Amino acid sequence: MSDHSSGCPRSVTLQSINWIGVACFLGSVWLLRNAPEISNIAATLIACASFAIPVIVLEFLILRTYRNEDTGLDWSMKPRVSEASIARVAIKLVGLWTTLAIIALIYLIFPEYQAALFEPFWDVLIVVIPLFLVISPVYFFWIDGRMKEPRDGYWHVGALMLGWSEAVDLGKLRQHALGWLVKGFFLPLMFSYFHGNINHLRVTEIPAFTWDAAQLDIIAWQRILYDILILVDVGVIVVGYALTVRLFDSHIRSAEPTWSGWIPAVICYQPFWGLVGPNYFAYRTELDWATALEGYPVLRVVFAVIILGLMGIYTWASVSFGLRFSNLTHRGIITNGPYRWCKHPAYLSKNLSWWFEALPFIAPFVMGFRGQGWSGHWTDALTRTLRLVGVNLIYYIRARTEERHLSHDPVYVRYAMWMETKGIMAWVPRFLRWARYAPPRWWLEEREAARAERARKDPAPGE
Repeated sequence: MSDHSSGCPRSVTLQSINWIGVACFLGSVWLLRNAPEISNIAATLIACASFAIPVIVLEFLILRTYRNEDTGLDWSMKPRVSEASIARVAIKLVGLWTTLAIIALIYLIFPEYQAALFEPFWDVLIVVIPLFLVISPVYFFWIDGRMKEPRDGYWHVGALMLGWSEAVDLGKLRQHALGWLVKGFFLPLMFSYFHGNINHLRVTEIPAFTWDAAQLDIIAWQRILYDILILVDVGVIVVGYALTVRLFDSHIRSAEPTWSGWIPAVICYQPFWGLVGPNYFAYRTELDWATALEGYPVLRVVFAVIILGLMGIYTWASVSFGLRFSNLTHRGIITNGPYRWCKHPAYLSKNLSWWFEALPFIAPFVMGFRGQGWSGHWTDALTRTLRLVGVNLIYYIRARTEERHLSHDPVYVRYAMWMETKGIMAWVPRFLRWARYAPPRWWLEEREAARAERARKDPAPGE
């Protein structure tokens, strides 16, 4: 077994490939701005495809991800038509259609999904689902004949529906359900957000650029660049949730199995945040950073640069996943990009950016100074600051539960142990014991066994 001293493990993605995908994505968005005849739904799909297709092709050609051990595929095997293979694929298709039917039923039951926000997603499904049902039997048969363990989650769902309960592995069934629950929850939400972002950017006026500092509209440029960063971020996320494909090695290896991991993750998204956020974590005031700093042009520039820099890191972190972004799942360990220096660059940069954007400890005083009343401003500043600390705490819990989940993979343990000494946040555990990464017991036991074996083979002089 490799010790953590061997260095940072290799990442499952390649930065250059992902950034080529981003360049194609931004190019398509620019062209779509000048093509009003293309519908917003079509524009959303084109933008997603412009990132996904180059990344898929380049990973196939350069990384050859389809041959990765984690895919569970053996390319020396050839699919053969037999009664057993046909029956197995038929059972998988029953499992697939059952899974989709259950997800559809959930969408029908919960009124949240009847909101106008999700209408673009339903419009796309009307086109995609028929194509998916036509293509899936061909793909299932083709991939089934190359799987080392062909009885996957779909097979176990199908077997359960056919009444073969004695053959069902409850562990695989549970992981299949959790993986699809993640996809079913996040994909419609993120696609709908992305559709709105695409529509917004297609009609947004881009401010004129001038080298004359007196005429340069810093705030306008900050906001358009901020919107572009968010567009790239959400676009990558949509592709990630949509393409959980074994052939691309972007499938779900495991899903978070515990409530302690699920609750702090989903609470950060609608509809849950709409219930919890305004009541318990409302840290923003009526003033944003740009308004609060009116009259201080130098500070405004400094804050604009800092916020864009933090959001740039946040977007870079998402881009680093390529086809594999997803909450609450393990789809390969990312160790390059900003993850080369920090285990949780997205959470760290996003939470820091909120402090600069909201200024909860200053904004109430600014409002008082501008004539909105001084009464209670000390208390308001304190409570809003504590609320943002509460939001930060939620993300800290998310980070720790993600580490616990990913620590079932020895590659992540090696990475986390390496980051404890080499990462930019390595100084934190030295002062805060509770912030230290605790490797799982099985890893410690295997490491000790490996050391004992090395000592047995190469005893010290004199022994």
